[in-house]
Amino acid sequence: MFARLSAKIIVVGAAVALVFFGIGLIGLAIATVLAPHFGAAGGYAIAGAVLLVPPLLWAILVIATRPARRAVPPSPGGDLMNSLFAALARETPWVAVVGAGLVGAANLFLNRNKTKK
Repeated sequence: MFARLSAKIIVVGAAVALVFFGIGLIGLAIATVLAPHFGAAGGYAIAGAVLLVPPLLWAILVIATRPARRAVPPSPGGDLMNSLFAALARETPWVAVVGAGLVGAANLFLNRNKTKK
């Protein structure tokens, strides 16, 4: 089990390294071809833009076209106790921790004899 997991991790690491260095060498090749025309700095800048802009545009497009999340409907039967502890929890974080413990204990105590539907 451990040997298979280790082998998979090594293969994934090797694949990531190949992709990383492959993209780097492609960028170097593009920069070398462009260097006589635009100089070394210009060639590197254009090669970097060629390799950076398409994935950046793709990421912006994916984020922009993502559908909106549905609103979560409010839970039925909002208790007075829950709203009180929520109001206190907004004030100080330690009240949130203590309040969560008290609400959990109160719900266990109040719901212990109810039948489940």
